[in-house]
Amino acid sequence: MNAAATTLDIEATLGPETDEEDWQFCWDRLLEVSRTFSRPIAMLPGQLRVATTVGYLLCRIADTVEDHPTLSMERRDRLYQAFLDVMERNAAPETFTEPFSEIPGDSPEHHLAEELPRVLHVFDRLPASMQETCRRWVVEMTRGMQLYSHRPTDDSDLVVLENLSDLERYCYFVAGTVGHLLTGLFLDHIDDISAADRNTMNDVAESFGLGLQLVNIVKDQTDDLERGWCFIPQTLAEHHGLQPTDVYKPEHRDKAHDVVQPIIDRAHDHLDDALEYTLAIPASEQSLRLFCLLPLWMAVRTLVHAEGNDQMFIADEPVKISRSEVESLIADAVEHVGDDEALRRRYQELWEG
Repeated sequence: MNAAATTLDIEATLGPETDEEDWQFCWDRLLEVSRTFSRPIAMLPGQLRVATTVGYLLCRIADTVEDHPTLSMERRDRLYQAFLDVMERNAAPETFTEPFSEIPGDSPEHHLAEELPRVLHVFDRLPASMQETCRRWVVEMTRGMQLYSHRPTDDSDLVVLENLSDLERYCYFVAGTVGHLLTGLFLDHIDDISAADRNTMNDVAESFGLGLQLVNIVKDQTDDLERGWCFIPQTLAEHHGLQPTDVYKPEHRDKAHDVVQPIIDRAHDHLDDALEYTLAIPASEQSLRLFCLLPLWMAVRTLVHAEGNDQMFIADEPVKISRSEVESLIADAVEHVGDDEALRRRYQELWEG
């Protein structure tokens, strides 16, 4: 993977003022915080690869503020505001990094946030239209995360969402915004696309992000509980005579699957939209299609594996597809990337297999 960064001619891509070391730093941090996501990004052409990388890293910095376990609400708010000032008002990045550096932490995400200036050095060399796309949706994500960070906890010290609409609104802020960000970057890059396909991409960009996020929520429920969030909506649990955390008790397994099923069904609907999004990308843009197909194919298979599977309710029993199946899905996506009919057929087969 590292070769994907070093073989990119960063001067030719973004101009002679771009520091190769800063770009290498961004790529190395991407590998640390999301090796899975780095794989499809590596397939993108030069300028789009850089924009997607730094856009993703900026999102992860906002996410680091959201997820940091030691922050009080007041301190978290100050960091959110400092980050927004940097992104919206061109405040010096040190207005964020200096207070952030006072927080203990040794994770890759923590180190990334401390080095925001290096990410911005690359970001500032992007074309203005790409900067504006990233800025708009990173700000929207950050404001939404800040909004949800003020949700009160219940008697178990958990944040519990109210209903399915509340869950999807949360998913919009943390993932639907990413769908819009990527769509803006993609459409900035694509030279030849019909008005109908452009409209399709814009119309379902948010749905693509929601579908992938809902799959993550289904498979990562116990991890979310450990960080103080329960994404099983209150009303879905109450409909079956349970409280949201009851779904993790062995005596409620049958009802637990019924509680989660509406989330799985909504994820399925959104992934159907994600296929339409992918097929709206011109077949000639194979790298962009593969960028979408790889997570889509894996999300479908993960959801199939999760449905009816008790593992999603048991800590340290991850719901995931095997490495060999991942490699098979990648090979399948590469083989059929330019054939719309074959992709529709394969998509249905993935649900059935």
